[in-house]
Amino acid sequence: MSKAARTPLRLHPAIAVTAICFCIALLIWKLSFADPHPIPFSITGQACLLIALLLAFRYWPPMIRWVTRMPIAHRVIFALLIGGMIAGHFTLNTRKYFPLVAWEIFPVAREEDPVLCREMIATTASGKNVRLLVEQLIPSIVQFDLPANPDATERLIRVLAKIYNQKHADDPVQQVDLMVMAVKLHPSTNESRTQPSCELLKHYDISSAR
Repeated sequence: MSKAARTPLRLHPAIAVTAICFCIALLIWKLSFADPHPIPFSITGQACLLIALLLAFRYWPPMIRWVTRMPIAHRVIFALLIGGMIAGHFTLNTRKYFPLVAWEIFPVAREEDPVLCREMIATTASGKNVRLLVEQLIPSIVQFDLPANPDATERLIRVLAKIYNQKHADDPVQQVDLMVMAVKLHPSTNESRTQPSCELLKHYDISSAR
């Protein structure tokens, strides 16, 4: 008579899930917080969520039935959407790789102090000062960062001035000042000035004939 087969070890689902979550949390802590060269939590956390999602597609019966019942065209579109979401989540430079942008629940706190911002301040023929904002003059652009290259900045300023003059022919732009503004996040207690400090970076003369 052969020896009876050993009964396989079976764990309660709650215990198994708890053990898996503990291992994942321990791995994230090791990679993102305990390692001398940590990997950003935004990378390790999203990687673990991605692994859990892929395991659900592979082993969770309701997810498997849902996907297998899809038409092939729907599966392809669904895969492209999921792939784009994954690529966006691991995009570190969201402005560079738009529209593959990272989606975050919580905003990112800015640690630099003061916060620097470049502004294009135009002076019209009547002497009025107006801000040249890309998002206002070109509504199809949602958010725009000024280029670091000086030549590209000048071309941008002249294009924006031309667009502004087309909309305000009775009071066109005559000159544009590129300013850098500094806003202190934590001003000293004895400092009463609340307005940002301004510094002129470059002056541009805008010819009405251009």
